[in-house]
Amino acid sequence: MKFADIPGFEALKKSLVNAVDTGHVAHAQLFAGSEGGVSLMLAIAFGQYLNCENPTEGDSCGRCPSCIKTQKFIHPDFHLCFPFAKSKLVGEAEELNAYLPLFRSFLLDTPFGTLSDWAAKAEFENRTPIINIKAVRDTMQGLQLKAYEAKYKIQLIWLPETMRSEGSNSFLKLLEEPPPFTVFLLVSTAPEILLPTVISRTQRISVPRLNGFELAAFLEDKFQIEPNKAMAISGLAEGSIPDALSLFNEKEDDYHHLFMDWQRSCYRNSIDKLVSHMESFGALGKELQKSFLKYSLNKIRNSMALNSGARETVHLQEAELNDLFNLGKVFSLPLIQLLIEEIETAHYHIDRNASAKMVFMDISLKMANGYASLKN
Repeated sequence: MKFADIPGFEALKKSLVNAVDTGHVAHAQLFAGSEGGVSLMLAIAFGQYLNCENPTEGDSCGRCPSCIKTQKFIHPDFHLCFPFAKSKLVGEAEELNAYLPLFRSFLLDTPFGTLSDWAAKAEFENRTPIINIKAVRDTMQGLQLKAYEAKYKIQLIWLPETMRSEGSNSFLKLLEEPPPFTVFLLVSTAPEILLPTVISRTQRISVPRLNGFELAAFLEDKFQIEPNKAMAISGLAEGSIPDALSLFNEKEDDYHHLFMDWQRSCYRNSIDKLVSHMESFGALGKELQKSFLKYSLNKIRNSMALNSGARETVHLQEAELNDLFNLGKVFSLPLIQLLIEEIETAHYHIDRNASAKMVFMDISLKMANGYASLKN
């Protein structure tokens, strides 16, 4: 991947290139951004530029043997580490290398993908993808070898925050005593979860979301979406490429109707419908359950904004705007606090493998009680 393949961030790209050209490459760099952004793409492009044999002005050539191998993620000196869980697609294997072909395919198709996208592609079902201690140790062992054909050994670690404490401590030792000519590229969407000692040993590169114009141009160029539609979608997606593609394919529409039906059932305290919603929620995979809860949290905040006079900050289609505006009419500050707290708590419990049906029914009943208190 070349820097030219990534929309926006010209100043950041120039800074990364300049670090290489002047020989001031930090041994560990943390690309910190939000889900659905271009942090991973920037890290890959930077790694490719590091070992490019014929760099052009401000970018890798994309044609030399090193670039060609890196673009296919098969360069022997470009190593990958990423979260995974047991999957039937690879015979329930527990080793990182068993998932490499599948992860390479994921990167080739969606280098801007999220953990939910990766979990769906790999069919982890309800298992939580993590970077386990064995993957960390295998990474450490592999980096002790000399580079095969490039100047730098590059270790890309996607979502290091999914390491457990034992793995994080082992990785810290590697950062403290890095092998010669080794560059670590950490790509995180939750850097606040990382050990402070890990963060202190990296050079942080903050990657904000794409603005509407950059995202629209990317959608036009890469997915041949008509300009007016691309601009409309970019306003709704709030800088997230996967969200933009979901909107283009109208997948988010199901979430909107599910969210509104759920809230109406809570408001009416309709137990039969809440049980039906519970069954629907339980049938979703774990990552989709978490995704729906995040979506719900965002819509409640949008509803608050609409009813506080900040309509210009909410970029949604007219039908959704009307639904959320009407929903917000029944909100009170205590109810909003309750809804946000309960959704965040539900997300926490789902992430830690609690029973999805029990969590969803519990939160629904608490929301129903909250709505009922407004009528008294």
